[in-house]
Amino acid sequence: MAKYNLEETKVLLRQVWTFMLMGLYGTGIFQERWVSLQTDGTQVVESILPDVAKVMFFGLIFVSFLIDIVEMREDKNRAYQFLFLSLLAGGLSAPVSALQYQMITWVAGVG
Repeated sequence: MAKYNLEETKVLLRQVWTFMLMGLYGTGIFQERWVSLQTDGTQVVESILPDVAKVMFFGLIFVSFLIDIVEMREDKNRAYQFLFLSLLAGGLSAPVSALQYQMITWVAGVG
């Protein structure tokens, strides 16, 4: 029974991690769109999107730490793999999502 609960917890935490990473990349795409729509003549308005991205990034780090705790119960050699993966994927989310937005606008012929 405990093994089943551990596997179920791992699946649930990985799903939460995946959705948070998708949200982080989505926030980056919206932020790039917001920056590209600003013109020089308009009044600069502060965006809330960088703050949302920071909260999602630290949430992603927290969830990856929880995943690593669950993983360490099974195998201590697999310690901190998700934490490293979250630092890498979360740290690259802003430039990658900006490039994705630029590619989408180029393919769609909008930009």
